[in-house]
Amino acid sequence: MVDAPFIQERQVALAAARQAGAYLRANQHQAVIEQIKSGPNDYATAQDLGAEKLILDAIKGRFPNDAILSEESGVHQSGGERLWIVDPLDGTRNYANGLHHFAVSIAFCHNNKAMVGVVYAPCDGDEMFWAERGQGAFLNNIPLEMATPHQSLAASLVATGFAYYQGAELHPHVEMLEKVMNAATDVLRYGSAATDLCYVAAGRFGAYYESGLKPWDVAAAGLIVEEAGGVVSDTSERPLNLLTEENGAFCLHVLAAKNRDIQRDLATLLAHP
Repeated sequence: MVDAPFIQERQVALAAARQAGAYLRANQHQAVIEQIKSGPNDYATAQDLGAEKLILDAIKGRFPNDAILSEESGVHQSGGERLWIVDPLDGTRNYANGLHHFAVSIAFCHNNKAMVGVVYAPCDGDEMFWAERGQGAFLNNIPLEMATPHQSLAASLVATGFAYYQGAELHPHVEMLEKVMNAATDVLRYGSAATDLCYVAAGRFGAYYESGLKPWDVAAAGLIVEEAGGVVSDTSERPLNLLTEENGAFCLHVLAAKNRDIQRDLATLLAHP
């Protein structure tokens, strides 16, 4: 293992995630919807925005010339080799309804490749997942070692999500859910992509898949999965490009798994509607 080249970025990400997580935990009881985004089920709370400000202030204070892509406020500066990708509150609907399955996600990218990833779940076990490329993945500073790496899809819990699909648009996703449920032990939908991906890294889930994700949903957690020994790709097993766009908007089709066998079997299911 070589010396970690991005230790300062990791330290900033860890500190900012913990500060934002503490703020979210302390203020969940007074969560209020601040803005509606793509529809009535897609919104930001005042706490999303408060946590975002804490994170962005921390990054800009230490790395004022770096570009930042954040879920709530978009792009801050652009271009260059250095980019931070931030989701101040992944699992907003859970948070707004008093559930504890939510997380803060911060990734640092160099040349559009994640080099540092931090996902902090302040209430769901007070768990800090983090990784630095080439240095391994950790949970509360304990190395993550993928449990049962040879596990099959049939023996796996699989997590997924449906984004904000409704009506007829939801139908193909429900059909796919039935297929995966028949192939796996069970399928769960928890409502926080970053946390679900980290649960793959921790060996709790055998796999996770979802279409329509954004860079801030997967940038940090995807690196954590890879550094823990898992695999991350699109749903056709191709390398994942974090900044993929469809029709002018970010749109990622993500598949993460403990091992190549689960990845291949799940990708085969997802490819045949």
